[in-house]
Amino acid sequence: MAHTPDLPESEQVLLRSLVKDQLWCRVQLLHEAGWTLQSIADAFEPPRRRSTIRSWVIKEVTQHEFITATPMPPVKKPRSVRQRPKSPGIPLDEQLRIARLSPLARRYRSRTTASSASFTANNELTVIAGELYLKGVTVSELARASGVTYRAMKRRVDKALQ
Repeated sequence: MAHTPDLPESEQVLLRSLVKDQLWCRVQLLHEAGWTLQSIADAFEPPRRRSTIRSWVIKEVTQHEFITATPMPPVKKPRSVRQRPKSPGIPLDEQLRIARLSPLARRYRSRTTASSASFTANNELTVIAGELYLKGVTVSELARASGVTYRAMKRRVDKALQ
């Protein structure tokens, strides 16, 4: 859980020295400036509850003039979101091949003989999945096309890339 920024020490001292209308007015100014209810609540000793601070924020009070300016909260850095390149998709002919191979490949087991159809289908599907993945097709798309879970397809793709 992210920690809310603390009010400047001078502001904390000021808040602790105010009473009733002045306190409520200052809390409203801080909240309007962008400070969170939690940041304001943590300024008190002992800390107040957010619900108490909220009740002060919504309370009708007479406005007071303060000698010090209302501090602004620190600016949050925008979180960088990794842009994944758009998947080229699975060509129709490959989709049909995957749909044809998938039921056979599901029957494959470790003791399946190399001459069986399921052995061949399993190996072919693994090669196709690996090639498409390297071209930018997502594991989710591959899993949907073959009718298996993401986890099963991820295992197959990882095996193809070894």
